Amino acid sequence: MKKSFIKLSAILTAVFYIIGVKFSVYAAPVKMADGQLFDATYYAQKNPDVVAVFGTDQNMLYLHYSLCGKTEGRLPYDPSYGNGSSSSAGDFDAAYYAARYPDVAAVFGYDPTLLKMHYDLCGKTEGRFANAAQEAAAAAVPAPAPAPAPTATVSDSSFEMQVLNLCNAQRAAYGLAPLSWDASNLAPGAAVRAQEITVVFSHTRPDGSSCFTAVRNPGRLGENIAAGQRTPEAVVNAWMNSSGHRANILNANFTKLGVGYVYVPGDMYGHYWVQMFSA
Repeated sequence: MKKSFIKLSAILTAVFYIIGVKFSVYAAPVKMADGQLFDATYYAQKNPDVVAVFGTDQNMLYLHYSLCGKTEGRLPYDPSYGNGSSSSAGDFDAAYYAARYPDVAAVFGYDPTLLKMHYDLCGKTEGRFANAAQEAAAAAVPAPAPAPAPTATVSDSSFEMQVLNLCNAQRAAYGLAPLSWDASNLAPGAAVRAQEITVVFSHTRPDGSSCFTAVRNPGRLGENIAAGQRTPEAVVNAWMNSSGHRANILNANFTKLGVGYVYVPGDMYGHYWVQMFSA
């Protein structure tokens, strides 16, 4: 790989002296994988401190530009090379741009080429406008209506009872008494918690209080939560493979259980599960 690339670089960086004036000849910038235009020869010539550390390899120089050079104000290619963008010069108003964005003018001054270069490299992706007409057109477009928040569907009570039965099967395998279904306290509390964890996936409720405030507190309590499992079998298996959750399911002191389940269409996890235990 020492080869023709080195020879080509030598040719492209050749320095000519015509009537006593020194001209540096640079290659046209190339488009990198992320779409950025970059001239390694120009960057190396203008930044010998970078070359001392990164060498002259194009990819290494571009790595430096991406990580540090851009924020340090280093230029990726000779600003005298065209506009570096598919947008035409006619739609860019340098005077407007400098007046509209004084933070840019403070760094790049009022040179039309440098201002256009900033717009092409940064301003466009930052949402800056190239001219007053462009800004006016954007202001005239109504903002899109916000998408409605996903609504949790009614829970599937058969899923909840399956979770109870699967947990009791696990307890039986360990010689433990089955849990009884608590329809008056734990089940409604777990149903509330299942709705809440679609908003805040935590043992802390959305209002900042403990999860156990969702039920009347008759004594020792426990809670398991989960998200993403599509079936009762999958969620019980996940809990049994987690030491803390398994400890609740196999706690010999617990005698009652309530389960909450909610499905949210279009949500990242979709399925939300809660177990509430009590002694």
